[in-house]
Amino acid sequence: EPIRAGPILKHPTSYLLEKIERTVQIEASTVEIEERGVKLRLTVVDTPGYGDAINCRDCFKTIISYIDEQFERYLHDESGLNRRHIIDNRVHCCFYFISPFGHG
Repeated sequence: EPIRAGPILKHPTSYLLEKIERTVQIEASTVEIEERGVKLRLTVVDTPGYGDAINCRDCFKTIISYIDEQFERYLHDESGLNRRHIIDNRVHCCFYFISPFGHG
């Protein structure tokens, strides 16, 4: 049975209002969810204005750089002597929301 995100949205209005502001840099927000003894650490990474420019040719470079940094950090931590308490900050899934309004 899937884990539901119920605990995150106990006060959905305040959470959503908090996230309405446009970001100017990559921001990561983490929440720990536990349901029926299963713990999940969910991190949502917000990317600033991706695709807002008329020419989006290089928009992805900042995001790719962030993803690469997270993998490099994890590899470095995993290669160390104390691997017991490694925090996994790798990006496991990307969602891209396409605006219903185009540039033209």
